[in-house]
Amino acid sequence: MISGREEVRELLNRYSVELGSLEDAYISSRYVAREYTREEVERLKRVVEEVERVVGGSNC
Repeated sequence: MISGREEVRELLNRYSVELGSLEDAYISSRYVAREYTREEVERLKRVVEEVERVVGGSNC
């Protein structure tokens, strides 16, 4: 059985590139306009949904 902490660590390892891309998008969105392809958006959306499933999504 995998613990919650191990599951989060696994997500960080599996999606490090995607999570880094989301972080870059968040930071640079204040300064630079950038367009994303549909494929990029769909892939990042799947990662966010998986992270929300593991850590529990908030209703912000």
